[in-house]
Amino acid sequence: MVWFYKRDQVSLSVETRYDNETAEYVAIVVRPDGLKQSERFLTREAFREWLMALEQHLQYEHWVTDG
Repeated sequence: MVWFYKRDQVSLSVETRYDNETAEYVAIVVRPDGLKQSERFLTREAFREWLMALEQHLQYEHWVTDG
């Protein structure tokens, strides 16, 4: 699944998926400058906690969902 966020005239995306080969949850954040941050998690709980923290951080930085 991919989520899009915007702030002023720039956007970023957050892609989430499950890697069947490694049995890991994966999150990829693509920043406005093209920088990609990839994170992997062994448990659904750790993945969920990270996503919630990311969402709070994006809200703090005034990012809003787009689309």
